[in-house]
Amino acid sequence: TRSGNTETPDDTWSTWSAAYTNADGSPITSPKSRYLQWRAVLTGKGDSPVLTSVTAAYLQRNLRPVVRSITVHPAGIVFQKPFSTGDPDLAGFEDQSTPERKLAAQAGAQSAGGSSLGRRTYQKGLQTLQWKAEDENDDDLTYDVLYRREGETAWKTLRKGVAESILVWDTTTAPNGTYFVKIVASDAPSNPLATALTGELDSAAFEVDNTPPSIAVTNVRVVSGRTVISFDVKDDHSPIRGVEYSSDGQRWRGVFPVDGIADSREEHYELPIEGELGDRGITLRASDAMNNVATTHVDAPRRR
Repeated sequence: TRSGNTETPDDTWSTWSAAYTNADGSPITSPKSRYLQWRAVLTGKGDSPVLTSVTAAYLQRNLRPVVRSITVHPAGIVFQKPFSTGDPDLAGFEDQSTPERKLAAQAGAQSAGGSSLGRRTYQKGLQTLQWKAEDENDDDLTYDVLYRREGETAWKTLRKGVAESILVWDTTTAPNGTYFVKIVASDAPSNPLATALTGELDSAAFEVDNTPPSIAVTNVRVVSGRTVISFDVKDDHSPIRGVEYSSDGQRWRGVFPVDGIADSREEHYELPIEGELGDRGITLRASDAMNNVATTHVDAPRRR
């Protein structure tokens, strides 16, 4: 045998090795290279000798796996496992036992973008992480998922040894804030521990916020036959998305802040209502950019 790193043998290739005479096999003595060439010299008496097969065993150079991308789905978006039977489970989520999870999974009607996921649905407090990774050796991969909050330097382990390229994080156990995740891909399932390699990638920043805004009614007064309700809406982390009011709990009408647009974490509102409030009063409902919702009830002002 001889070996080299070019497809066509040239001067850079090794010289021919000594002959291998053991039909059961012998270690190849040519240097480790990309290409191997063999030749056989057959001698015999009578009929011409025949070579029926030659087998060479080799071990690929292990290449590092690569995490190509990380997708942080919108907060609360989850996917059912495809082809599930009975009550649908959520892809990438370990705790499938609670009634709330099963009801949420049954509520989905939209299809996910990828063929590996089932129907899309919504579950408050869950964060779906999905990633793409490759391995040029076609090794089996497992993944460690780590996270850190903005301002922190140490990564914390969220899950180790994940076999799929999707994970659902129950963020109700995490403080509000800006977060990053790191995906570490390992080819250890297909390689000895001494030669296994890893590749990693950090995600873009994303928000975790499971706390609803607060509604503070500051004044309820009657002016020229109108009831005017003054109130403030505040949120500790996310911008205010919208405010509505209802007198019957079924039909809701939008309310705009005094400055005309809800775009900050604190907004002031002046809500004029024709006539006086009835005995039932009205209900205010506020939501932030992360779909956290708060409500409060406003009674009619006391008559003097």
